[in-house]
Amino acid sequence: MAHGTARRRLDYELAIRPMTEADISQAHQLSVGVSWPHRPEDWRFVLEVGHGFVACDAIDRALASAMWWPYGPHFATVGMVITSPRLQMQGAGRRLMDTIFEQAGDRDLRLNATRAGYRLYRSLDFQPIGRIFQHQGRVQAPAGAAPDEFTVRPVTAADGDAIAQLDADAYGADRSRVMAALMKLATGTVIERDGALVGFALCRRFGRGHVVGPVVAESDEAAIALVRPHVLAHDGQFLRVDTAQEQGKFGGFLEDCGMTVFDTVTTMIRGRNHGPSGQARTFGLVTQALG
Repeated sequence: MAHGTARRRLDYELAIRPMTEADISQAHQLSVGVSWPHRPEDWRFVLEVGHGFVACDAIDRALASAMWWPYGPHFATVGMVITSPRLQMQGAGRRLMDTIFEQAGDRDLRLNATRAGYRLYRSLDFQPIGRIFQHQGRVQAPAGAAPDEFTVRPVTAADGDAIAQLDADAYGADRSRVMAALMKLATGTVIERDGALVGFALCRRFGRGHVVGPVVAESDEAAIALVRPHVLAHDGQFLRVDTAQEQGKFGGFLEDCGMTVFDTVTTMIRGRNHGPSGQARTFGLVTQALG
């Protein structure tokens, strides 16, 4: 009887409210608690381009989190969902997700589920559609010379609009707000053909080192050509790429450079899946949360 009373009291005291800049320190501690590598700066970035919620106790301690990012009126991604096992039993994760559903309206939703969250998302009608492979490690220069079939140059500020459009074509949704924010933080490489941008890769500080993503290209070979300069620039340093490319040359290239598969997550959708509308594909994610 006492146990049931305690459970009801916890449910009653748990309050869901919007995440603010002031919550970043506590949110960072939540991610540290589940061994995620996100720095406070990484939390600040995802909050800048999206919306977050925290579940708080009676003294306003953030005990759980969830975020979502609208990409136009019909699609959004969900991520940074962190709840302790104890709070999951109390329904905190479901309450946070219900809050996001209310905010997102009729949008189709996509997320990348950890093993800990998979059961909750299945219960909320998310369907698995694939996997993301988290490649990471201390990189070394790839063997052999770079292929000469692609002319790769550094990204410039003038490439911003073309990069946003190519990303939208490859991802299947407009992420121009995210891309504009990334352009302020990242170095990049691009491939042009007949004066048009046909591929790009952006690299920025993240977690334990740097992450390359998004990577958009028309082929494995083009994706490798785009990522190769970033590997060379970070020789001996920690580098990460999250990719849905399970087989093929791109994954093999990452392995050869020292970025072995550290973990996998399951891509899930609620509603309609949004895919590429052109030849270019997404070879590397911004983050697992942002897609």
